Amino acid sequence: MIDTRNPARPSKTFSRSYVAPDLQAHLDAGGTVEEWLGDRTPIASMARISADRLKGDAIGVGRQHKNNTRNATLHGCAVVMHYEDNNITAAKREVKRPAFLQMVRDITHGAEEETGIPVRGAIAVERERVCRLPRDFIALQDALVMVGNGVFIEDKIALDLVNDDGAIISGLVISGTGEAEVERTQKRTRRNAKDRAEEGKVYGGPRRFGWLGASKDPYRLGNDKKNPEEWPHLVEMIKKRAGGRSWRHITGWINEQRVPTARGGKWSEQGVKALVANPAWWGGRVLDGQLVADAQTGEPTIGDWEHADSEVDGIGYEAWKGIMAGVQANRLHRGMQKAPSSAAAGGSEALRSRTYLFSGALRCGRINNLDEVCYSKLSGNKASGKNAKYGDYYRCGDANCKGVGRRVAPVDEFLEELMLSYLDKNFTGTEVRTPWRGAEKLTSLIRQRKDIKTSVADGETEWRDVHDILTRLNRNIKTLQEEQQDHLKKESKRNLLRGWSREKWGQMELEEKREVISEVLASVVVMPVPKGRTDKAPFDPTLLKVSWRKDNPSISRYPGPEGPPELDVA
Repeated sequence: MIDTRNPARPSKTFSRSYVAPDLQAHLDAGGTVEEWLGDRTPIASMARISADRLKGDAIGVGRQHKNNTRNATLHGCAVVMHYEDNNITAAKREVKRPAFLQMVRDITHGAEEETGIPVRGAIAVERERVCRLPRDFIALQDALVMVGNGVFIEDKIALDLVNDDGAIISGLVISGTGEAEVERTQKRTRRNAKDRAEEGKVYGGPRRFGWLGASKDPYRLGNDKKNPEEWPHLVEMIKKRAGGRSWRHITGWINEQRVPTARGGKWSEQGVKALVANPAWWGGRVLDGQLVADAQTGEPTIGDWEHADSEVDGIGYEAWKGIMAGVQANRLHRGMQKAPSSAAAGGSEALRSRTYLFSGALRCGRINNLDEVCYSKLSGNKASGKNAKYGDYYRCGDANCKGVGRRVAPVDEFLEELMLSYLDKNFTGTEVRTPWRGAEKLTSLIRQRKDIKTSVADGETEWRDVHDILTRLNRNIKTLQEEQQDHLKKESKRNLLRGWSREKWGQMELEEKREVISEVLASVVVMPVPKGRTDKAPFDPTLLKVSWRKDNPSISRYPGPEGPPELDVA
């Protein structure tokens, strides 16, 4: 099963697959798949929507599943699995569609990977919900061929894609859904964006902080009119930065005002930088790395939307240039081209890797000035100056928190032993597995290809008679070989825990160890040192509150795991 949703960061865009609700209810009542299916053909319901214009509730794909389930019965079929790509286009090569790819693989092998529920085809309310690019159509067609006489239903009509003579794929391209047409559409979109920028038209896209969103009643374009509640805060942030205040200070200040971001969340330094460095607030726009300017005068093109007035707000283009002088020297530059730096040329900061073992797992347990548990990540810091003798340290850097800090050496020593004891208890002796469900199918296809080539070489078969067959075989073999490589990569990650021994830990690189930590540790909350105790007091392991990732999907397949081992922390 796949599920790319992240409860911590809700988004309209996600992919998932799950057992059809009707079948799941039958299984929950103690029934079997065979009993529920009877003589019906098991197929998958594929639902996709390019733009979820609601709130990410996936209502659009839900409606498609409902229609697919009803229409499947017209052809003696039953929907056993739901696959859905929500808020994901099918017209761009670079956009990944995890649910579609998983469905194609499951059809290829005739069953859903984890549950083993048989899948012999697919149904969709229209063909474009499944595939728009010819390559995706061919992938689906190949899967239906490899599973045997695979079924594909478009709305209420069963299409024979297995024995298709090319008419359908030709129609697909001629109808304007080919890759060439998609590319032309993208060029028109880019050209339109450039024309609108040069004309100073209003920005598109999601609502920006400081401006009102789009509205039908009263009619209003998004990012056109100032938001009277947010605008004073935006102006103050800009003035603070222009006056030399740090990004950290500004972030802390805006959070203390209890003013949320445009999406209703808490501000981060990166979010503040992106807002203040965006030229939209004074009426400008960046396109292709340069400010959009008048071709004759060279002066920046001022947009039609409401923006800062230097006389009223006290900020304008000159203030922005001063801010950007500092921004361009750092990471964020709002799309502006940057002069080559020592880092870009391969200097010491060109590549930065995380060198602290537990920096991804440690969280701050202090109550911040918003009266909340901070819970920000602690990052590793190099010790310097008079504190160098104490060694490197982990520290919280949240703008609204005084933070907590601990020396790296004792934290790593304690947590590493705790981790090893946990792994020894729960994973020693577990079986290392690398089986792949397509091994026999791949071997069979390679054998078929060899037999055909031998037949041609011996003069028993004409090349023109087997050319199309060999083309399809080569494509199918390549697809399965790519799937096999993906499987091996995933299994390699899972096998970091399977067949556990302490010898494995000693042989691992830092990144591999961090991978193991992320598999079993949810978090380690670092509590502040109690009042009355000096920061130089001996390390106290009881101030580290460890949470184990018992609900990790990859761990749930292993025996256990039980609770953390009891260690002597006295």
